[in-house]
Amino acid sequence: MKLSLAGWSLHRLFRAAERPLLLVDFPRFTRETFGIDAVELNSPFFESREPQYLRKLADAARGAGVKLLNIAVDEAGDLASELESARLDGINNYARWIPVAKEIGCAAIRANSGGKQVTDRAIAVANCVESFHRLIDEGQRHGVAVLIENHGGISADADTIVHLMNELAKAHPPESFGTMPDFGNWPEDVDRYESLRKIMPFAKAVHAKVRDIDEQLNHPQFDHARCIKIAREAGYDGYLGIEYEGAGEPIEGIKRAVRKLTPLLRT
Repeated sequence: MKLSLAGWSLHRLFRAAERPLLLVDFPRFTRETFGIDAVELNSPFFESREPQYLRKLADAARGAGVKLLNIAVDEAGDLASELESARLDGINNYARWIPVAKEIGCAAIRANSGGKQVTDRAIAVANCVESFHRLIDEGQRHGVAVLIENHGGISADADTIVHLMNELAKAHPPESFGTMPDFGNWPEDVDRYESLRKIMPFAKAVHAKVRDIDEQLNHPQFDHARCIKIAREAGYDGYLGIEYEGAGEPIEGIKRAVRKLTPLLRT
């Protein structure tokens, strides 16, 4: 495994009122500041989806020697909604990012399951399966995989994600879809490590969530070493994307995360 950086780690810099970090500068900033040569992009930080802008972004990453891994797409819609119109809006909103990913050389997009407000869970899960079928069909036309993260809604339950993966496997090849397990995005009342163990075999990207971490690199929220061990046992050998969400200053938080996680990748 190698470290990468999820763009959300720097969302406060991207959204700064004065001198915000621009997405086209993100790859070089990441390499020069943290020594990391691969990044995940987030849809809200794109200034445009026009070809000229996308070429500028791809060229900037290439010039910095940084790989663009995937696009985490947010605020696109509810793929599990009981309303067909809402699901169609969500499918269309996610699908428009697939050619963007292709244009800049990303291998995947991340789509959220939706289903945060449902009255019939079984119907919501079936709707989500159908929505992902349609997104994966579009992804296959462009050679872009569609990933699902444990990110709230019906995806907060690991067994539901496994069910989604098994249903999608009936119609699509394994390279066209998968999971993006996040070490931190589990409800407090579930077993984080057992949940990770269930969804990690389908992983094509991983978020190494980092919350508050002190100067001695203590991370009381959960055990990164145990999470990485689970990833290894599942056969995962891709990028481990640092996603810093602590209350402290993000640059220092990310630097501490690099210092904490780097030795764990060697053991």
